[in-house]
Amino acid sequence: MPLELEEELKHEMGRKQGEPREIPIRFEDADESVSGEVDSGTEPEAAANDADPEAGAAEQSADGQEGQPAEVYPLVQLQAQVDSLIQEKSGLYDQLLRRAAEFENYRKRIERERSETYQRARAEIILEFLPVIDNFERALTSLETSTGDADALRHGVELIHKQFKDALAKFGLEAVDSVGQIFDPNVHEAITIEPTDRHKENTIIEEFQRGYRMGDKLLRPAKVKVAASPNE
Repeated sequence: MPLELEEELKHEMGRKQGEPREIPIRFEDADESVSGEVDSGTEPEAAANDADPEAGAAEQSADGQEGQPAEVYPLVQLQAQVDSLIQEKSGLYDQLLRRAAEFENYRKRIERERSETYQRARAEIILEFLPVIDNFERALTSLETSTGDADALRHGVELIHKQFKDALAKFGLEAVDSVGQIFDPNVHEAITIEPTDRHKENTIIEEFQRGYRMGDKLLRPAKVKVAASPNE
């Protein structure tokens, strides 16, 4: 070998030894995954999500990126409750309208029945007093044609008076006993007091106007004169 060529080869070999050289390293299982990560440009967090799908789904649901957010389910429940309450309110309102209409019909029916009962009662009372009016008319006619018999006239008036009282008694009207009774402020009204020794004190000695009651109800108190002690 010529000397010049040998020097040139030594110089070239020395230069190559001073330069850095790449040593290929190969991993049998991990080379594809590593190279895939590098080639796809996926972030480490995304790779972690791919490795754990459940964790990634949870994060995506929490962030509202995929699927329904966590707040959607309570909102659906609240909307269902609102719809149910609106339907219940509509049903109750319909019931209220029906009850109001039924009550109005009931009120009108009661008023009508009350008016009819009042009219029947009034007609029955008037029918009881029509014979009294007839007898008064006969008595007046008799006075015009008779010679003026006082006893006959008195007898006729007494009969009419009795008939009138009997008609009132049918409806429960009773006279309040007064003369000879002890004064009772519940049924008597003292108009005047007379000091006397002929009657016991607080005894009713005269009646100015008769009192009446119907059952337990006092319609009108009797106006009377009451005896008092002569020493007062």
